[in-house]
Amino acid sequence: MPSSSYGYEPIGDPCHQILDLNLEDVHCNLYGYKESRLRSFFYHLCGVVLLGIPYLVCSWFSPLRTVKFKKCHLEEATVVLIKDAHGNDDLLKVKTENAKLPTQEHVRLRFFHYRHAKFVWIPRQEVFGPLDLLIPTQTVDGLLDNTEGLFYNDYVDALKLYGPNKIEIEVKSYWRLFIDEVFNPFYVFQVFSIILWCLDDYYIYACCVLILTLFSVITSLRQTRKQSEALHDLVESSKCHDVKVMRQNLLSENIVQDADPEELVPGDLLVLPKSNFVLPCDAVLLTGQCIVNESMLTGESVPVVKTSLHSSNEVYSPSTHKRHTLFSGTYMIQSRYYGDEQVLARVVCTGFNTTKGALVKSILFPTPVGLQFYKDSLKFVLALFVLAGAGTGYCLYLYLHRKAKIMEMVIRSLDIITIVVPPALPAAMTVGIVYSQSRLKKLKIFCISPPKINVCGKVKLACFDKTGTLTHDGLDMHSVVPVAQAKFTEPITDCQYLETGDRLVQAMATCHSLTQIDEKLTGDPLDLSMFEFTGWHLEEPGEDETARYDMIAPTIVKPDKPLKEAGDSPDFPYQIGIIRQFPFSSTLQCMSVICRELNSQNMVAFAKGAPEKVLTMCQPETLPEDFVVRLSKYAGRGYRVIGLAYKEMSEKFKWKEAQRAKRDVIECDLIFLGLLVMQNTLKPETTPVIKVLHNANIRTVMITGDNILTAISVARDCEMVKETDQIFILNTRNTRNDDQNVLPELVLESTASTPTSSVSIDIDVTKCHLAIDGRTWTKIKTFYPDLLPNLLMRTTVFARFQPDQKTQLITYLQSLDYVVSMVGDGANDCGALKAAHVGVSLSQAEASVAAPFTSAIQDISCLVHLILEGRCALVTSFAVFKYMALYSLIQFTTVLILYRQHSILGDVQFLFIDLVITTSLAVTIGRQGPSKRLGAKRPPGSLVAAATLVPIFLQIFLCVFVQIGTLVYLYQQDWFKPVPPKSKEEVIVCWENTVLFAVSSFQYVILAFVYSKGRPYRQTLIHNGWFLACAVALSCFQVWLLIAPSKAVAEFFEIMFLPHRAHEQVDFRYKLLLIPIGHLLAAVFIEVAVSDREWFRKFLHHVTLKRIPKNKYKLLLQDNDVRLNLLHL
Repeated sequence: MPSSSYGYEPIGDPCHQILDLNLEDVHCNLYGYKESRLRSFFYHLCGVVLLGIPYLVCSWFSPLRTVKFKKCHLEEATVVLIKDAHGNDDLLKVKTENAKLPTQEHVRLRFFHYRHAKFVWIPRQEVFGPLDLLIPTQTVDGLLDNTEGLFYNDYVDALKLYGPNKIEIEVKSYWRLFIDEVFNPFYVFQVFSIILWCLDDYYIYACCVLILTLFSVITSLRQTRKQSEALHDLVESSKCHDVKVMRQNLLSENIVQDADPEELVPGDLLVLPKSNFVLPCDAVLLTGQCIVNESMLTGESVPVVKTSLHSSNEVYSPSTHKRHTLFSGTYMIQSRYYGDEQVLARVVCTGFNTTKGALVKSILFPTPVGLQFYKDSLKFVLALFVLAGAGTGYCLYLYLHRKAKIMEMVIRSLDIITIVVPPALPAAMTVGIVYSQSRLKKLKIFCISPPKINVCGKVKLACFDKTGTLTHDGLDMHSVVPVAQAKFTEPITDCQYLETGDRLVQAMATCHSLTQIDEKLTGDPLDLSMFEFTGWHLEEPGEDETARYDMIAPTIVKPDKPLKEAGDSPDFPYQIGIIRQFPFSSTLQCMSVICRELNSQNMVAFAKGAPEKVLTMCQPETLPEDFVVRLSKYAGRGYRVIGLAYKEMSEKFKWKEAQRAKRDVIECDLIFLGLLVMQNTLKPETTPVIKVLHNANIRTVMITGDNILTAISVARDCEMVKETDQIFILNTRNTRNDDQNVLPELVLESTASTPTSSVSIDIDVTKCHLAIDGRTWTKIKTFYPDLLPNLLMRTTVFARFQPDQKTQLITYLQSLDYVVSMVGDGANDCGALKAAHVGVSLSQAEASVAAPFTSAIQDISCLVHLILEGRCALVTSFAVFKYMALYSLIQFTTVLILYRQHSILGDVQFLFIDLVITTSLAVTIGRQGPSKRLGAKRPPGSLVAAATLVPIFLQIFLCVFVQIGTLVYLYQQDWFKPVPPKSKEEVIVCWENTVLFAVSSFQYVILAFVYSKGRPYRQTLIHNGWFLACAVALSCFQVWLLIAPSKAVAEFFEIMFLPHRAHEQVDFRYKLLLIPIGHLLAAVFIEVAVSDREWFRKFLHHVTLKRIPKNKYKLLLQDNDVRLNLLHL
């Protein structure tokens, strides 16, 4: 088989390979390298000479570490560089070992471990690939035929090949976390700044920043350690302590022995206990059956029945044969077997290769979901560094011209960098997120990934699961609609009106997967409601009662009241034994059971499932003519409809035949019994929330595993599809005998008429919605991939979707540049919750540990709170970033002007600006809560957009203009005497310093006030009492400091003291106060009359020649000429 079919593709360069694993969402580039002594020598020499700086830089950027290696053919590589699709790099060592494959072939393995997966060199294809590619596939019959345990030597070889069966979550020590954290570029820059400030005798602020840095580091360490411990505890809680495994001794005899779960290998034969057992690996069930709880993996706490494999020539696959596969981490409630037969399971996957391992890896290595704001902020910081470089150059020029001391020149020049790029910037930007997280916690919405709060502010599409999310979790019985002589009779709402011996009642009493656990009936909510409707009882008899059922121990159901017609007596009560069960299959959309009444020789098969499926299983003459009409009627009203059927088995059909019978033989030629109608009501909060989202121009879609007509009805009920809008079902129709390889025809089915009427319509995109099911989705992906973007823009209901299809859909929607949220109850939604930009779990199940948000509010109103808080946090992050950037540029301007004037800001002045003014305002500016109303306008997401940059540049220009204007005004005063130009020492107490310090101090408060505006995303400024108190207090103090400071205060702040007799200077200071007032008015005008106005955005679009939107989904929405003429696709 060609390598490309596996997804491991060598390309023209023998040093380079593409590694593409869809199952693990891995798309990587591999580059081969080998040792070079010469390069390694020069690398370490530079590292020593430059005091370890190259080592530090290389630790930040893995590709730089390849300088000590040279590129080579992958076959010779001793090191590989892996670059994934998200820009992450890893440099890994290639190891070698001798190994023995299960085929008994001895090989020399070259391999490396990447994200807990083992990749080996495959000589035939000249690529690296997973170990599985060296292992031959197994058929179902092959697994069933081999019931022998492993020999000890084979076990040792397998343990060496696969490694131990461990999912080990490393919990790093605090010391190691501390080392990793402090060598982060941000903290290295902070340490550099603190050292520089100490050399400049700026001790107070250096100590303050050091304390804040230590607090930030400790908080980060605690959070990281807490998350690691939580995941470690989650994994450890689902571990078992010992297992029984069957292995062969020297005499080739199978011996059952105790084993450590970590020593299990693929191929081992597990002997399962009777109950209470946590699966340590993925294993396929060879004999007996098990009842397991898979909530660890799916979030669904309903017990699932696993049955042993049935003979088949199919290649075994855990996904295809999941009904026969026991998954690692799931809890086996009990096992069942017949006679002395042991319950055996063959180990197929261990460690991180298991389904549980894949879940853990998805948590350890989530797909990065970056917000444009963070990317732009990095660009902005880089621009600030460039500006700092220019400022440093100018500073060097000034001090070289003055022939200053080398140390002074270096300190002053480097100080420019810490001014232009404030070390407190990242910490300040998290202020809004911290406040939002605190408010969300009060609303019982918990967050494990705080940066995702900002992402909530950009949500453009909201996806919802149906059952348990939009509707109540449980299902209530509405009625049963019996069939007599191929005609529907009147619906029955109480089972007492049906005879106990009626086949319809028997079908409801037997066709389910319920079980008794701790004397409590447990199972699927639908099955529970159906069984409780009958009023029957379920028993799981002991071995002393098996003689009545051909020496097996079946599940027994019996009516509450005696059935006299059937000869019910204490010796032979009326009972039905469930001999065999074919579990519900989401692929087949049905389940069936084989039963026998006590004292009856004949067996009966009962089946239930989706009505469309049951229709195909029944004899046509037993189906009512108005079947489709009646089904559409109930489904159209939002009811969950189930079809029921049965057939009598022949007298020759005994227990052995029942155990050997194929499912398709049982599920055919049935007699239709009727419909089971169940109701699943909307939660009261659903419709109002959908209206709020629509009013905010946030698109809503439903992704459910339920019937498509039921889903459409719920979509209409909650007004996801408005009453005046049309909705069509998009379906596929094969043109030749349902051949899977033939290009299918796409057809539309109108929900206004019968669902079988195929129509061809040019869709009016403004008033039309589509609904598709999982089968159609797969067909369109395969045969019409180019049509998907247009279809996704028009589809509101996605029904009968499997968990993996939900994840695929979320990914496709993201590819259209939607910021996607997904709200689910945890059942089968885990993949979609992880894939979405914003995943909200309404379930407390363990699987929700992967969702960034978990809500104790069990309805979708939590999403509105998240979007409101997200918008508030995002706007606050923007405001704080702009404020901190302008604060640094204001100080940068002040310092450069003073440097030119042979002056400088004093330590107290720096401290007052950096700590008292800026820190207090930056911290309190984010205390404003979110707006109460979710508006249609979303906050900006980009810092480098013209609409954001132009107002920032206007504010920068205004600040520089005010400072230069202030200095010019000072020069015009007759009494003013400048600092002597030949002064060798920098003068602090002078009029240039005093004036610029006073005016610039006002500028920091003015800009904080300008960027603290509330509407439309935050509450008005009046609600932020802390900020107002700080701003007013600082303004009053600065007015006093400017006009009439006391001598002691003037000396403390190192400003010019104003004697009372100096009337001209007093008049100057009062006039100087007008400059901040004018600056305030101009800054507010820029922000309110320019930045926030629609005319300004339109003007920018005209200037920048922006004619089309950048988002793909907006381009598709603008294409008004698009019509889906489905007869001519």
